[in-house]
Amino acid sequence: MKKPDHKSPGFETNKTVRLGTDKAPAKISVQSEERKLELISTFEENGWASIITVAPEADENIRDLEILLEKKEACAAVSQKQASRNDPCPCGSGKKYKKCCAA
Repeated sequence: MKKPDHKSPGFETNKTVRLGTDKAPAKISVQSEERKLELISTFEENGWASIITVAPEADENIRDLEILLEKKEACAAVSQKQASRNDPCPCGSGKKYKKCCAA
């Protein structure tokens, strides 16, 4: 059996980095120092890394912040695994599920 090549998809080492981390900080440009301080507090509350520049003549660019806030608001689907036959019953009786609530 031939060993897999390290360039194959199973050995992919170049993973995408998440926005807001130290390796990929959010890049924001604002028009005033007050707005910069406001955004710094938002980033610190959420634990996101950022690079904020003040450019009074340029338009405000907070697209990276909007992306991070959308991801935060989108809650992950919470799925509760149904107990299988031999698992302890979720009602807390201490019996197996098949002998308790499944009967």
